[in-house]
Amino acid sequence: MKLAFVHASRAAVDPVTHYFNQQEPSWETTNLLDDGVMRALSSGEAATTLRCLSQMIATAREEYGAEIVMLTCSAVPRDAMAQLRDKAGIPLLKIDEPMARRAVSTGVRIGVVATFPATEATTRRLIEEAAEEAGRSVEILSTLEAEALRALLAGHAAEHDKRLLDAVSSFSDRNIDALVLAQVSMARLAPEAAKLVPAPVLNSLDTSLAAIRGML
Repeated sequence: MKLAFVHASRAAVDPVTHYFNQQEPSWETTNLLDDGVMRALSSGEAATTLRCLSQMIATAREEYGAEIVMLTCSAVPRDAMAQLRDKAGIPLLKIDEPMARRAVSTGVRIGVVATFPATEATTRRLIEEAAEEAGRSVEILSTLEAEALRALLAGHAAEHDKRLLDAVSSFSDRNIDALVLAQVSMARLAPEAAKLVPAPVLNSLDTSLAAIRGML
């Protein structure tokens, strides 16, 4: 199976590639990255975001023969995903969609930790939409730790990890039913995060892999 990952942040490339190659070594994977998309998302440049992502998806399909494309950027909103899917020509999955559905099935009070401002708002909406589709009501409690992502992109992984886990700890007494790690760059910390809160900790790697296996 040929799977292509489309990235808007270099922080997503290594964790996604390592995880999928470890879990499904027979799959042929390709990474396409344009970190300018993060700036476009931050400044609300919807046309630029769509154009750049569409180009990478087309390259994955036409040049590398991808059978499925997974977009690893959690900040891309639902309307943009709908437009991208219309043009994709092959199945297009957003990495955090299965995680949102899993969170909604877990309980009513859902915590969200994000480190990219655009992702915090998009993840909240994604969970609300998943709840609406499931006919459920949820309460979302979120926290943003933007300095953690800045540290990670500057090469300071230890500082990122400390800031992120401190943010996770803030949910220890908030009676949540699940905690969502909103970005794939956090997924490797899920085991540590699980020690800090008395609720399931969800990450987009595990749930997206299950979704792709289901598609196949």
